[in-house]
Amino acid sequence: MIRALIGLLIAAIAAAFIRGVIQMITREVGQMVNPDSNKANPNAAGPNTANAAGPSGTATPLRKCAVCGTYTPGDRMIQGKYCSEACATRSQ
Repeated sequence: MIRALIGLLIAAIAAAFIRGVIQMITREVGQMVNPDSNKANPNAAGPNTANAAGPSGTATPLRKCAVCGTYTPGDRMIQGKYCSEACATRSQ
């Protein structure tokens, strides 16, 4: 009886492992076939993601500070081109 339960437990663990390996292979093959699609991981940041979530939850483009070069969400920029008050006073 115990031998049968241990056998079922080992079979369930092996099935879960094999299912995980098959899913991993399927995901990798799908990415090789269609590299532009990011369906496997929608939260992954791509190389050209220049958006930050604004106060309303919508994407806001990042803009570069004219003084220090720091990228800041566009709606937080001071006078439209500085990331902080310190940079705004430094430019004057």
